[in-house]
Amino acid sequence: MSILYGIFFALRQLLTSEGFPPKPQFEEKDVPDLSGKVVFPLFHAREYMRPNLPIVYLITGGAGGIGFELVKILYSKNANVYIAGRSSDNAIAAVNKIREEYPKSDGGLAFLQLDLSDLTSIKPAVDKFLQKERRLDAVVHNAGIMITPTHWRTVQGWDIQFGTNVIGPFVLQRHLQNILVETAKIAPKNSVRTVFLSSISAPLAPPGGIDYKNLESKGVSAFSAIQYFDSGLKYAHSKCANTIMAMGFAQKFKDTGIIAVSANPGNLNTDLLRHSLIAWVFFRPWLYPARYGAITELYATLSPEINDTSNGALIIPWGRTGPIRQDILDSCQEGGAVKFWDWLDENTQGF
Repeated sequence: MSILYGIFFALRQLLTSEGFPPKPQFEEKDVPDLSGKVVFPLFHAREYMRPNLPIVYLITGGAGGIGFELVKILYSKNANVYIAGRSSDNAIAAVNKIREEYPKSDGGLAFLQLDLSDLTSIKPAVDKFLQKERRLDAVVHNAGIMITPTHWRTVQGWDIQFGTNVIGPFVLQRHLQNILVETAKIAPKNSVRTVFLSSISAPLAPPGGIDYKNLESKGVSAFSAIQYFDSGLKYAHSKCANTIMAMGFAQKFKDTGIIAVSANPGNLNTDLLRHSLIAWVFFRPWLYPARYGAITELYATLSPEINDTSNGALIIPWGRTGPIRQDILDSCQEGGAVKFWDWLDENTQGF
């Protein structure tokens, strides 16, 4: 399969329903109260309420962009939400702004400091989280970076985009796995979710979705001298990897009660494009307000339409199941997704 086919597939999606999505069918108004009380029908005549452990969500990159919009929605419905990220200043500003906007919320907002580009920061952050919480209903791996300078690296030496968009979220997911499994035992069926963020650019990934030869050199490619072209391909590689991660999780942990999906949140006007003026100019006609991306993530996180038959699915704007490039789908169904999950596990031992 040539890169030309990937470009054709991505352009087709951009120019059709992913670039011009239909009206969302699951929005803020469709979200129930998330205060942590569960309502049970009793003899079909009346209801009673049973106190439960508070419902908790963890959103990486929740201090800005679509993550911020998702946090607002969840908090407005009385959920307890952790904003995970690097900057305490940005998180505090976000928390103050959200509390001002929703003064009547009974939910909670907290900051969890971690840096996805430095794997040594992740376990200590999760340890602090686990000291405070006994339940986690969903983790949304929302944080990411796009089309950065090609020489940028993570602390551990990975290409900055693959390291931040894939390696870091994988390690975070591994450390949160046990509490998600335990939550699935007490939460309503299919309600415990893991969401990995993909992109409309994911079809530009190499054949099968993962270029292991490239990963062996931690992201050094033959196109490194061509700044934006190389960075764009690396971004696509990382976003496709997120889709494959979701499918790998779904296959490997299908009996845990956790639903894993990937989501293309949409083409959005956020600071994700801050490193590339060229990309911003090109995509400008297709950019929507960040709130719409949060609606896609909200669907992936809470929609009752998602169940065990949706495990591993790709969610597209503004809350629908979408297509995955056929060779990538075939590879995943033939063991490629679990292979990649195991590769990630092997290459992040010690963190």
